[in-house]
Amino acid sequence: MAEKEMEAAVKITVMGRVQGVGFRYFILQKAQEMRLRGYTVNTGNGEVDIHAEGDKIYLEDLVKAVSRGPSSAKVSDVIVNWLEKPTNRFRTFEIKR
Repeated sequence: MAEKEMEAAVKITVMGRVQGVGFRYFILQKAQEMRLRGYTVNTGNGEVDIHAEGDKIYLEDLVKAVSRGPSSAKVSDVIVNWLEKPTNRFRTFEIKR
């Protein structure tokens, strides 16, 4: 029997015009659609950070989605760091303030 979808975790930093353009809400919607857990937050230096956990295939889709962003955003760079394993600290995906 195939093992359950591979659980994984990723930290993503998105740079560009990504604050004040609905980026975190875009990420929230995508993450909820994919049943991911974790959070997204604006940083003090104009970037958006994301910590997401869930099925690796959906995390890869999330990376692709944030690389494009919503139409109002202009993504200039994305840093993706795959973590060794999920923390399992999150039950849902949320926007942190």
